[in-house]
Amino acid sequence: MFVHFLSAQAEQIEARGPVGLGAVVNARFRGSHVIVAETVPYRVERARELGAAHIIDPKAPDAAAQIKELTGGCGVDLALDCAGDVAAQRLCIDGVRRKGQVAFVGECGDDLPVRVSPDLLRKGITIIGVWHYNLNDYPKIMKVIQGSPVIDRLIGHILPMRRIQDAFELSATHQTAKIILHPWE
Repeated sequence: MFVHFLSAQAEQIEARGPVGLGAVVNARFRGSHVIVAETVPYRVERARELGAAHIIDPKAPDAAAQIKELTGGCGVDLALDCAGDVAAQRLCIDGVRRKGQVAFVGECGDDLPVRVSPDLLRKGITIIGVWHYNLNDYPKIMKVIQGSPVIDRLIGHILPMRRIQDAFELSATHQTAKIILHPWE
């Protein structure tokens, strides 16, 4: 799933699974207009339920053009890749506006071709990588968890710990959001 965020800013999210869906919850909580790029039908529907304004197919040859059209030709202010996929990362770079920001959260073992002049210098974008959140951000995260009216929709399944194998198998189908395991059941 790829989320492009818009508020006074536009945000774009490419996110696969619970991390990307969590990004939608966070972006909506902050008042952003969210554009999501996703292909898995379950996650497309869940992103809509969480407040995504637009959902595009990231595999469409005109995906970046669709993002530009949705943002009045400018591109999004912030783009976030949670998928860890080179095509998704490239869409973040192509879909962000001049002087916009791109954050890569999803791990990817493949090389991303970045063209220094057209991507960075001429466009003036900022790219950051984030593997985990800073503990100093914990109060802000808790504020979203406590205050978001859709946070419960981020949870797709609740299972007892004894069904952990079922949880792994369910996760592999991509037909779930966050899976919660109860350790004492």
